[in-house]
Amino acid sequence: MQVFKFLFLISLLGATLFACAPFAQGQRLRVKNNGSVPIVKLTVIFPEQRIAFGTLAPGVTSEYKMFPKGVYSYAAYEYTLNGETISQPVIDWVGEEPMQGSAFTYTIKFDPNSPQFQRLQLINVTRDQ
Repeated sequence: MQVFKFLFLISLLGATLFACAPFAQGQRLRVKNNGSVPIVKLTVIFPEQRIAFGTLAPGVTSEYKMFPKGVYSYAAYEYTLNGETISQPVIDWVGEEPMQGSAFTYTIKFDPNSPQFQRLQLINVTRDQ
């Protein structure tokens, strides 16, 4: 009987510790505007996630933002140009998974004179952690 009590207490302790363990926090992303013009009201979009970064002046790197479901090697975007919200979608997310790591920097360039779906270009992805 003592053995059963001991096993019960060990099981209870294990369950308590497991319940108190932190949940996965997702991954962090920051964005650097490598272009010569501001990116107004930038939103980065991944599957089932949309995070607003606000306006990024040229040469500015944003603060990290948390993406609970992960950061991917490329993204869709929304931004404002001449007062109009512009979408730059991803054609296909099939087979894509979040990258390995916990923090990343996207270096992007914005050219308002390029064709609509080429105005925002992802120049580089850096794994920071």
